[in-house]
Amino acid sequence: MIKCKELNKEFTTEKELFTALKENEALIFAQKKMECKSIDKGNAIVLNQAELCKNFEADTEKAFKTDDNHYYIVVNSANYLDSHKDVHVSGNWDKTVNDQQGKVYLLWGHEFGITDNILAFPNDIEMFTANIKWSALGKSYAGSTYSLIYKIKKDAVQNKKVKEWLDNGQPLQASVRMIYIKLLSAFNTDDKDFAEQKAVYDKYYPLIANKDEFEEIKYFWVVKEAQNKAESSLLPYGSNSATGRIETKEDLEIEAVEDTSNEIPEPSIDTQTEQKNKVIIF
Repeated sequence: MIKCKELNKEFTTEKELFTALKENEALIFAQKKMECKSIDKGNAIVLNQAELCKNFEADTEKAFKTDDNHYYIVVNSANYLDSHKDVHVSGNWDKTVNDQQGKVYLLWGHEFGITDNILAFPNDIEMFTANIKWSALGKSYAGSTYSLIYKIKKDAVQNKKVKEWLDNGQPLQASVRMIYIKLLSAFNTDDKDFAEQKAVYDKYYPLIANKDEFEEIKYFWVVKEAQNKAESSLLPYGSNSATGRIETKEDLEIEAVEDTSNEIPEPSIDTQTEQKNKVIIF
């Protein structure tokens, strides 16, 4: 029997599983967007700000420069299969960086109601994206990951305890509040009834950095476009553990984001589901 968490059912064959997933795709996406959760996943991220700044002081070919007056918080990273079977992919934050610039907060624990939970206001936060080596995020995966990053003025963080944790490199992760804009279904099957889902699978499965952590990946959901809504938060754990402050190592490399839109053709537009206006927290 094959257990499907999204539908809370068991199926005898993969054909039955994929048929049910395809028929219930809109419902699954809607349910995913209504969930607000953060899952304990383990690995936390630590940053040594001084070393990071030193590493990039003289390098003019990198995507951004660091300085001693700011914190750099990775709030989401791509090509990581998380606990919801979701994989964010390169470029999915490009539009939100333009549209939501100057509109997002940094909080503690996704709670606006407590004053001390507001760590930084929108005018003290710059959002941008960059490709960052996995090693910078405390991961042993090869290559780099497209990431959404908050650059935050240090003197803007008014919560003394959190500022102390950040300055001392305490283990923290980041969790992004987001709206799904465009999602794709990816199925691992040669059945022609699911040819478009298989094309998505074949395109994105090789990019999943943590695939070896799973015995088998029969299906997953590709987040092609997302919007950072209202805030991101620091917290002990998030559903994507490849977040938080950048861990600096000698081999750390931050690369300019490249346009990969022409690498592999997308499935036809009718296979893409646009979903809006509901929030999910990662």
